Amino acid sequence: MAKRINNGVIPIELTAKETMFVIEYTKDFSPRRAAEASGHSPDSGYDIANRDTVQKAVQWVLNQRLESSHIDAEWVLMEAVDNHMIARQRGNISASNTALNLIMKHTLVDAVASDKLNLNVHADKDVMEKLNRGRERVRVRDKPDDEVSFF
Repeated sequence: MAKRINNGVIPIELTAKETMFVIEYTKDFSPRRAAEASGHSPDSGYDIANRDTVQKAVQWVLNQRLESSHIDAEWVLMEAVDNHMIARQRGNISASNTALNLIMKHTLVDAVASDKLNLNVHADKDVMEKLNRGRERVRVRDKPDDEVSFF
């Protein structure tokens, strides 16, 4: 078996061929191509990609990319908002709606959270009455006051 080394690039002990595999694999996530490019048989790519040490190394590389590019959930949301605004200004309603759909589903917005609620109950009269009473309590509680104060 090949000697595992600390390669100075990835802080996980891998063989030289595994290190090359990780580097190649993170280019396009093709295990066959990465295996061939790193000196392995193309058919062994999936086995290599499933090794724990290789998976940890791939995850480390991807985390490094994210940190260096400063891409996070908030950045994605702001880009989607910008795309919506630009598309709307240019009259491209389809692209605008696509961006709005992404914004709506974004974890920081979560405008469709109610769609995720999945009640697996039978719709008998008692359960429906309890749900309606709860909805009424929330509606009354969240009803805005008639007076508006800015202080």
